[in-house]
Order: sequence, then structure tokens, then C-alpha cells
Amino acid sequence: MPHDSRKTRPERRKAPAGSTVRIDGLHVSRAAWGRVEALAEQMALAGIPRAHRSGALDMLLVQPELAAQVLAGGCRVCRCATCGTWLLNAREALTHQDEGPEHDVQGFTVPPR
Repeated sequence: MPHDSRKTRPERRKAPAGSTVRIDGLHVSRAAWGRVEALAEQMALAGIPRAHRSGALDMLLVQPELAAQVLAGGCRVCRCATCGTWLLNAREALTHQDEGPEHDVQGFTVPPR
């Protein structure tokens, strides 16, 4: 009996058509896409650099607490222009800058929606 040396691939399950959106190589749900869009809009209103969908997606994935504050609006957030770290408040920004005096921290006020 011949031996089949090819490996069979596991069957991939796909999300129903129209239920996801592709962004930066990732498929995200329509609900998550709504949050990405809203967050990008809030970031643009605040003058935050990278106020586009991929930056918003990064923030949602890496720093969900900060994203929640920005989505809520009416808050102040800070970002280190040197290393790109997002900081939740002025206290964290000062601590970050004290730890690396060469870092330039910028603050942004996110207006309420």
C-alpha cells in the first residue's frame, strides 16, 4: 500500500462574509472596526500624531485603558515623541521623562464628543 507523505492541513474556519474588515493584515470584527474608526476620529480631534486607523488599532491592542479614555473624550493624554510610549496622565509623563531626560513628552487634550 503506498504511503502518502504529504501532511494534511487543518481545516480553517472563516468568519461569515461581511463580518470582518481587513486592516494592516489583520481581520477585525465590524464591532472592533467601529471602535477603531471612533478612536482615530478622537485622536485626530486632539491633534495626536498617527491619527489614522493603524495607529488607533495599535492603541486599542497595546493600551486598551488609554484607548478607553480617548474614546470617552474630555481627557488629557501624553505621548513620548522620542520613544512613542503612550502615557495615561501627566504624572506618568513626568516619571517617564525623569527616567529618560532625553525623552520629549508631548501632551494632548482630547475634546469630549
